[in-house]
Amino acid sequence: MSLRIPLVLLAGLCGLRGETVARFQALADCRAFFYRGLPPSGFVGPSQVRLCQRLAGKMYFATLYDRSGRLPVYSASIYKHRAAGDPREKGVDRTWKYESQLVDPQSDANMTEISPRALRDPAVRRSQAVAGAYPMRLGELNYVRGQLSPGNFQGSRLSRSATYTVTNAVTYPRLFHHGGWKPGLARTAQRLREGCQGSRAYMVSGAVRRRRGKEEWAPRVGKGRAALPQMLWSAFCCGNGASGALLGHAEGSGTLRLGEGAGGLALGPYQTQDITVEQLETLLAAHLGRKRVQIFEGGCTPI
Repeated sequence: MSLRIPLVLLAGLCGLRGETVARFQALADCRAFFYRGLPPSGFVGPSQVRLCQRLAGKMYFATLYDRSGRLPVYSASIYKHRAAGDPREKGVDRTWKYESQLVDPQSDANMTEISPRALRDPAVRRSQAVAGAYPMRLGELNYVRGQLSPGNFQGSRLSRSATYTVTNAVTYPRLFHHGGWKPGLARTAQRLREGCQGSRAYMVSGAVRRRRGKEEWAPRVGKGRAALPQMLWSAFCCGNGASGALLGHAEGSGTLRLGEGAGGLALGPYQTQDITVEQLETLLAAHLGRKRVQIFEGGCTPI
């Protein structure tokens, strides 16, 4: 008689091996992606796993991954990060990869290229959103697969290539990408460069699933699909204490209303808004039904 241990529990038991970890702080190279070495608080929920994302033997960012929706809750990184020994090469390898450690905790900790065999593997399709060809037509809209931790915020060819893993992927309308999120990230990069003044910048970007009403998926049926986020957010904290945030409504209809009163915010379809980190934390806490959300533990102060 064989003893079967649930994969999520096994991943926790194997927390000090490989890059599926019980705590981000367990690995020094992974802890380094977080401001003061501490992950955000207020986001932990069921069916989640912590990933220290590795390509070619080097870590490039960290992700809290939602297994049930097959999308990242947040990804943490350092702006223009290059791992030790990375050459200053331009370009990027846009080949999409998956995390074999989510299928078998004893497997190689490096992300792996999505092969035809992986696409046929039920265990891979259950664990990650590998299904579908992009751009994908859903109803009247074309959807694209974007990166929660942006590749162009990384500092080497390898680090940019590492962002092309499905555990860092979010699916949203092409119109949102070009008309809202991409311009918003460009503004964030500008705010960051002007505010940080050369000091290290810690980045955290997140995706929020729809909490009310019907949730949409891509593809709409079958295994290996991903939940479509209702909104995306991104925040930075510089070593000199400068900070800023971006919030975007990723849906093409309706108004997204967050918070109440003077501190509330209403976003139309595909609209993005530059806000403070404190505003973002307050709005996320209200939306998620949490007493407190803190992206940069203790607040963003000079270090």
